[in-house]
Amino acid sequence: MTIEIDTVQVDPEQLPADSFTESDIARIQLVNLIESAASRLGVYAQMVGEDLARAGDYVRALPRGVDASVITQAVITERVRGTSWETIGEALRMSATDAEEKWGAAEATWSRASRATTVYRKNPGGYAASADRYITTDKPYVGTSTRRPLSASLDAAAHLTGRDVAAADRAFAGTPACTHCAP
Repeated sequence: MTIEIDTVQVDPEQLPADSFTESDIARIQLVNLIESAASRLGVYAQMVGEDLARAGDYVRALPRGVDASVITQAVITERVRGTSWETIGEALRMSATDAEEKWGAAEATWSRASRATTVYRKNPGGYAASADRYITTDKPYVGTSTRRPLSASLDAAAHLTGRDVAAADRAFAGTPACTHCAP
Protein backbone atom coordinates (compact mmCIF):
# COMPACT_ATOMS: atom_id res chain seq x y z
CA MET A 1 0.00 0.00 0.00
CA THR A 2 1.30 3.46 -0.78
CA ILE A 3 2.05 5.87 2.02
CA GLU A 4 0.65 9.32 1.43
CA ILE A 5 2.44 11.88 3.56
CA ASP A 6 0.72 15.12 2.60
CA THR A 7 -2.58 15.70 4.32
CA VAL A 8 -5.01 17.74 2.27
CA GLN A 9 -8.27 18.81 3.84
CA VAL A 10 -11.16 17.31 1.94
CA ASP A 11 -14.79 17.91 2.75
CA PRO A 12 -16.41 14.73 1.46
CA GLU A 13 -19.87 16.30 1.74
CA GLN A 14 -18.85 18.76 -0.99
CA LEU A 15 -17.85 16.03 -3.46
CA PRO A 16 -20.49 15.08 -6.05
CA ALA A 17 -22.15 11.76 -5.20
CA ASP A 18 -21.37 10.36 -8.63
CA SER A 19 -17.64 11.02 -8.15
CA PHE A 20 -17.38 8.29 -5.52
CA THR A 21 -16.16 5.00 -6.94
CA GLU A 22 -17.46 1.60 -5.87
CA SER A 23 -14.17 1.19 -3.98
CA ASP A 24 -14.80 4.48 -2.15
CA ILE A 25 -18.33 3.48 -1.19
CA ALA A 26 -17.25 0.03 0.01
CA ARG A 27 -14.44 1.56 2.13
CA ILE A 28 -16.78 4.21 3.54
CA GLN A 29 -19.26 1.52 4.53
CA LEU A 30 -16.51 -0.60 6.12
CA VAL A 31 -15.14 2.30 8.17
CA ASN A 32 -18.65 3.26 9.30
CA LEU A 33 -19.34 -0.32 10.43
CA ILE A 34 -16.01 -0.39 12.29
CA GLU A 35 -16.75 2.99 13.87
CA SER A 36 -20.15 1.75 15.00
CA ALA A 37 -18.67 -1.41 16.50
CA ALA A 38 -15.89 0.56 18.19
CA SER A 39 -18.44 2.99 19.60
CA ARG A 40 -20.52 0.14 21.04
CA LEU A 41 -17.40 -1.40 22.55
CA GLY A 42 -16.34 1.99 23.93
CA VAL A 43 -19.68 2.41 25.69
CA TYR A 44 -19.35 -1.14 27.02
CA ALA A 45 -15.79 -0.44 28.27
CA GLN A 46 -17.04 2.67 30.08
CA MET A 47 -19.80 0.63 31.75
CA VAL A 48 -17.26 -1.97 32.92
CA GLY A 49 -14.87 0.78 34.07
CA GLU A 50 -17.47 2.57 36.16
CA ASP A 51 -18.02 -0.54 38.30
CA LEU A 52 -21.71 0.19 38.73
CA ALA A 53 -22.75 -3.11 37.23
CA ARG A 54 -24.90 -5.69 38.95
CA ALA A 55 -24.38 -9.44 38.64
CA GLY A 56 -24.87 -10.43 35.01
CA ASP A 57 -24.47 -6.94 33.54
CA TYR A 58 -21.03 -7.62 32.04
CA VAL A 59 -22.45 -10.41 29.91
CA ARG A 60 -25.92 -8.93 29.49
CA ALA A 61 -24.57 -5.65 28.08
CA LEU A 62 -22.15 -7.22 25.58
CA PRO A 63 -22.55 -5.57 22.19
CA ARG A 64 -23.87 -7.83 19.43
CA GLY A 65 -21.25 -9.46 17.27
CA VAL A 66 -18.45 -9.03 19.78
CA ASP A 67 -15.45 -11.34 19.51
CA ALA A 68 -15.67 -14.65 21.39
CA SER A 69 -12.60 -13.74 23.47
CA VAL A 70 -14.44 -10.69 24.85
CA ILE A 71 -17.44 -12.84 25.78
CA THR A 72 -15.16 -15.35 27.50
CA GLN A 73 -13.41 -12.63 29.51
CA ALA A 74 -16.77 -11.08 30.45
CA VAL A 75 -17.92 -14.47 31.76
CA ILE A 76 -14.64 -14.94 33.67
CA THR A 77 -14.99 -11.45 35.15
CA GLU A 78 -18.55 -12.24 36.25
CA ARG A 79 -17.42 -15.50 37.89
CA VAL A 80 -14.45 -13.85 39.65
CA ARG A 81 -16.89 -11.27 41.03
CA GLY A 82 -19.14 -14.05 42.35
CA THR A 83 -21.86 -14.20 39.70
CA SER A 84 -23.61 -17.57 39.56
CA TRP A 85 -23.77 -19.71 36.44
CA GLU A 86 -27.56 -19.32 36.66
CA THR A 87 -27.33 -15.53 36.35
CA ILE A 88 -24.76 -15.77 33.54
CA GLY A 89 -26.85 -18.34 31.69
CA GLU A 90 -29.99 -16.23 32.06
CA ALA A 91 -28.19 -13.12 30.80
CA LEU A 92 -26.92 -15.04 27.76
CA ARG A 93 -30.24 -16.83 27.15
CA MET A 94 -28.93 -20.30 27.89
CA SER A 95 -29.07 -22.73 30.77
CA ALA A 96 -26.64 -22.52 33.66
CA THR A 97 -25.34 -25.96 32.71
CA ASP A 98 -24.69 -24.89 29.11
CA ALA A 99 -22.91 -21.74 30.29
CA GLU A 100 -20.71 -23.68 32.68
CA GLU A 101 -19.92 -26.28 30.03
CA LYS A 102 -19.01 -23.57 27.54
CA TRP A 103 -16.88 -21.34 29.79
CA GLY A 104 -16.03 -23.38 32.90
CA ALA A 105 -12.68 -24.55 31.55
CA ALA A 106 -11.70 -20.98 30.57
CA GLU A 107 -12.56 -19.80 34.08
CA ALA A 108 -10.46 -22.59 35.61
CA THR A 109 -7.51 -21.79 33.34
CA TRP A 110 -7.75 -18.10 34.24
CA SER A 111 -7.87 -18.93 37.95
CA ARG A 112 -4.69 -21.05 37.68
CA ALA A 113 -2.74 -18.33 35.86
CA SER A 114 0.17 -16.65 37.60
CA ARG A 115 2.29 -13.54 37.17
CA ALA A 116 4.65 -15.65 35.09
CA THR A 117 1.94 -16.80 32.67
CA THR A 118 -0.08 -13.66 31.99
CA VAL A 119 0.93 -10.07 31.28
CA TYR A 120 -2.18 -8.74 33.01
CA ARG A 121 -1.09 -10.22 36.34
CA LYS A 122 2.53 -9.22 35.76
CA ASN A 123 1.74 -5.54 35.09
CA PRO A 124 -1.85 -4.81 36.15
CA GLY A 125 -1.09 -1.13 36.80
CA GLY A 126 0.16 -0.58 33.26
CA TYR A 127 -2.90 -2.21 31.77
CA ALA A 128 -5.19 -0.30 34.15
CA ALA A 129 -3.57 2.97 33.01
CA SER A 130 -4.09 1.95 29.38
CA ALA A 131 -7.74 1.17 30.10
CA ASP A 132 -8.11 4.55 31.81
CA ARG A 133 -6.74 6.35 28.75
CA TYR A 134 -9.15 4.44 26.53
CA ILE A 135 -12.18 5.07 28.73
CA THR A 136 -11.52 8.73 29.50
CA THR A 137 -10.47 10.09 26.11
CA ASP A 138 -12.80 11.15 23.35
CA LYS A 139 -10.28 9.76 20.84
CA PRO A 140 -9.41 6.29 22.13
CA TYR A 141 -8.22 4.96 18.80
CA VAL A 142 -4.46 5.31 19.19
CA GLY A 143 -1.92 3.65 16.99
CA THR A 144 -3.40 4.52 13.61
CA SER A 145 -0.77 4.61 10.94
CA THR A 146 -1.32 8.14 9.66
CA ARG A 147 -4.07 9.77 11.72
CA ARG A 148 -5.32 11.08 8.39
CA PRO A 149 -9.04 11.15 7.72
CA LEU A 150 -10.43 8.51 5.38
CA SER A 151 -11.73 11.25 3.10
CA ALA A 152 -8.17 12.30 2.20
CA SER A 153 -7.54 8.90 0.59
CA LEU A 154 -10.83 8.46 -1.25
CA ASP A 155 -10.71 8.05 -5.00
CA ALA A 156 -13.34 10.78 -5.25
CA ALA A 157 -10.95 13.29 -3.68
CA ALA A 158 -7.96 12.41 -5.87
CA HIS A 159 -8.32 15.60 -7.88
CA LEU A 160 -7.97 17.60 -4.65
CA THR A 161 -5.21 15.57 -3.03
CA GLY A 162 -3.14 14.64 -6.08
CA ARG A 163 -3.53 10.98 -5.13
CA ASP A 164 -2.61 8.51 -7.87
CA VAL A 165 -5.66 6.23 -7.70
CA ALA A 166 -4.31 3.64 -10.12
CA ALA A 167 -1.01 3.36 -8.21
CA ALA A 168 -2.84 3.06 -4.91
CA ASP A 169 -5.09 0.34 -6.31
CA ARG A 170 -2.09 -1.56 -7.67
CA ALA A 171 -0.32 -1.27 -4.30
CA PHE A 172 -3.42 -2.52 -2.49
CA ALA A 173 -3.61 -5.48 -4.85
CA GLY A 174 0.11 -6.16 -4.38
CA THR A 175 1.10 -5.35 -7.93
CA PRO A 176 3.98 -2.97 -8.65
CA ALA A 177 3.08 0.64 -9.29
CA CYS A 178 5.65 0.86 -12.07
CA THR A 179 7.95 -1.33 -14.13
CA HIS A 180 10.96 -0.14 -12.11
CA CYS A 181 9.39 -1.53 -8.93
CA ALA A 182 8.80 -5.00 -10.35
CA PRO A 183 10.89 -7.72 -8.73
